[in-house]
Amino acid sequence: MVFQNPWWGDKNKIYEDEVIRRVISSPYKIPPVQENVLLLGPRQVGKTSFLKTTIMKILENEDPKKVLFFSCEPLRDKDDLIELIHEYRNTINPEGGYIFLDEITFVKDWNVGLLHLFNAGYLRNSIVYVTGSTSMNLMKETLPGRPLKKLVFYPLNFRMYFNVFFRKRLNVKVNLFDLKDTYEKGKELLPYLQELNAALLRYAERGGFFATNLIDNPLELYGVYKDAMLSDIARLGRDERIFTDVMGEIVDFLGSRISENTIAKKTSIGSHNTVKNYLELGEKLFILRIFRKIENGRFNNKSFKKVYFIDPFLFRVMKKYTRGTADISREELPRVVEGIVGEHLAREHEVGYTFTKSGKEVDFIVGKLGVEVKYGSANYSDLRVSDGYILSLDEIGMRENKVIMPISIFLYLISSEKVFYEMS
Repeated sequence: MVFQNPWWGDKNKIYEDEVIRRVISSPYKIPPVQENVLLLGPRQVGKTSFLKTTIMKILENEDPKKVLFFSCEPLRDKDDLIELIHEYRNTINPEGGYIFLDEITFVKDWNVGLLHLFNAGYLRNSIVYVTGSTSMNLMKETLPGRPLKKLVFYPLNFRMYFNVFFRKRLNVKVNLFDLKDTYEKGKELLPYLQELNAALLRYAERGGFFATNLIDNPLELYGVYKDAMLSDIARLGRDERIFTDVMGEIVDFLGSRISENTIAKKTSIGSHNTVKNYLELGEKLFILRIFRKIENGRFNNKSFKKVYFIDPFLFRVMKKYTRGTADISREELPRVVEGIVGEHLAREHEVGYTFTKSGKEVDFIVGKLGVEVKYGSANYSDLRVSDGYILSLDEIGMRENKVIMPISIFLYLISSEKVFYEMS
């Protein structure tokens, strides 16, 4: 415990922390959150960095012994967690302060242990920060009656990416469902189209992770991201071979309609239920985003699905791991960009895909709006529903209730300046 909290002896020790040294030189620092938080998100997204920078800020004004940080990976179960806090209260700080518990979600029955600590008064007058890399077994009733806001820390969205790494903030926002206003605001951004398109290509290559954008070659971090995901698979007691087979098929069929049966037959897995479980695992580990078919206004969970990676860099990692190369081919780039659009929509809305009565697919459905992604030129007839957006590389226009707009401008407009998203 003392080893993980060197500032107890000298508060300036925080500046010797390897994470802090990296973050201080970063072009963007996430402001602290002043409430109890359960912060989930993919591995290597920056959760630990956020905790450490929050600690650095707190230490400017607080007694260092009021700040406890602990990486929970060595803990086995709730009993270890309870013993940790019990020891801290008995030997370092009897009450109040700030409790930072990093990567807690692989600790068996962690939520039961944390609830006990709240109820027993160990966390009285404290702000508690808890992070994890999986939403497995996380129910709405987790920590019932306790003020613990559940947030997801995703890789940067395109607006934040452009603001941070292209050092330009375009002060324009829209309501996705107001087609006319979005079109007018889109025209305002046309002078920045060349820069936005360049940023989109870079985003497709590097993704929205801070780390992959702060070095010359993001693939130098391939092993870090791959090993982190495989470590989580092992800790959950899952089969790496099955995970690899499923991820390989998602790489091959990125954005195409695919079923659990198809994956089971194309691999040695055999059981469609096993495939279903591993697809859901990919969602819970913040690796995959699954879009389900909408029929008669409802999601059909038994129909074919469209599956993407939540970040384009994760696609590259999984492609190299399963297929031996991380290069995005000319044929794959439109599908990667389509996935970026879908991910941005899904972070703010309920999103699916659909087919019209004539059998034509609509890439994404948000409410009553359709979104069709064309990595090239676009026509109004490309959208097979009456209202929505057709996304192109560089065209813009509006006819009735259909808007043609460059992909990069659309992504910037519909993105927020959020880094954390509330869990539904």
